[in-house]
Amino acid sequence: MRRVLLTAHKFFPQHRAGTEVLTLKIAQELKARGSAVKIIAANPPDLDARRKFDADSPPPPEEHVSDYEYEGLPVHIVEEAIRLKDYEFSFEYYHPHMKRHFLGLLDDFQPDIVLVVHAQNLSASIVEACRERGVPVVFYATDFWFVCPVVQLTRPDGEVCRGPGPGALKCLTCYTPKLFAPAEEFNQALSKKYDFVAKTLSGLPGPVRGLAEGGLYGAYSASKTPAAALATVNRASVLRDFANKFDRILVPTKLMRDIFVENGIEERLIELVHYGIDTSKLVGHQSKSPSDILRIGYIGTFYEHKGVDLLINAFLALPDNERKRASLKLYGDTNQFPEYSNKLKQLVITAGQRGRDVTFEGTFPNDRLGQILSDIDVLVVPSRWYENTPLVMQSALATKTPLIVTDLGGMSELVKHGHNGLLFKLNDYRSLAAQLLALLKEPALLGKLTGNIKDERTVPEMVNDIESVFDKVLASRTTASVKGS
Repeated sequence: MRRVLLTAHKFFPQHRAGTEVLTLKIAQELKARGSAVKIIAANPPDLDARRKFDADSPPPPEEHVSDYEYEGLPVHIVEEAIRLKDYEFSFEYYHPHMKRHFLGLLDDFQPDIVLVVHAQNLSASIVEACRERGVPVVFYATDFWFVCPVVQLTRPDGEVCRGPGPGALKCLTCYTPKLFAPAEEFNQALSKKYDFVAKTLSGLPGPVRGLAEGGLYGAYSASKTPAAALATVNRASVLRDFANKFDRILVPTKLMRDIFVENGIEERLIELVHYGIDTSKLVGHQSKSPSDILRIGYIGTFYEHKGVDLLINAFLALPDNERKRASLKLYGDTNQFPEYSNKLKQLVITAGQRGRDVTFEGTFPNDRLGQILSDIDVLVVPSRWYENTPLVMQSALATKTPLIVTDLGGMSELVKHGHNGLLFKLNDYRSLAAQLLALLKEPALLGKLTGNIKDERTVPEMVNDIESVFDKVLASRTTASVKGS
């Protein structure tokens, strides 16, 4: 019986995005095939998994770990107490306490192989731990964390990026500021930790207090900037070296392979393994429920890089006579990132009557995805970053739901314009509106796109490829061991 340890940056039930689903489905399929599996993940706060208060933070929770079973799988969660212990900026990508903890997990579970689905929050020190214990380790990438500290390869101005560049200088303006807590949160934490600071500030007149708080935050930022900048500059080379210590790296898109190679990851390690999805809950949902209007849908996270505002603006930009023949349903958790969600709601409120057919539908259990998609005629994925064929895109295609997506690698590898979906220009809501309008003005287009959608790749097919890689890695290790004896 093969023993497989899987890692993710976070996991169910507290977190439930695409990487978590992928990790769960791989683990379940491996278990069904007779492997002993265990999942290791962290439990970061949703709002920002990277930011830490370091010395000025409130005390972390007392719990160091938690263990539980999720859908028949053993799960070990590393809580914030370990992640925040003696925190330094470099811990984001190399965490010595996490390494020591992971070594203990390896000694306890004794895996034959480790599959890293994500290393963020655990850090790349888990790769070093595997190497020290002689355990083969394979990486199945779901995003660009090993290349980009903000993961999405997007700049603050929305421009897409291909990597840190020479000396990681681009990251200094993009990522380093994110290492500091916002001024308001810093001052709240400082006042909570030091009672005399709170008393002094509360006794000052409003404008003077503002100046004092600004001065404190400025001093804090200035004192931390050298360490933050050094950690930022070193990150690229450290993670490149760790990436090249994997036995194999699996990528779901050609785009990801190209970006990894451009940033110094060895091409010989990389294999293309497309994602597979669980189609069992999508069977019977390939036909649409009757509708007199075009039902446009979005399913996912409400966050800036997902571009939901572009979709709303595109819908509102439709001519009145056409918009009346359409509706826009937005599925997602408005409480996860409330500031952005409120921005979206305000767009709709400000539009008045033009926004009456835009609805926020909330979240739903994963086993209802097929039913939800059967009531959507076209799914829009308006992301501002490359993505990597999000699982919701494959689920949509599995239910014969055409897609409208941003014309960026990853997404555009799955969607061919005018064949099984439509593409629009990055960050251009008018271009997106033009694609929506084409569907409204050309009734036959939707049927054409639907008719060209082929069957989607399944989880068992994906795991066949993963296990084939496992077999090759383990066989090469065995051969190397025999030669060395």
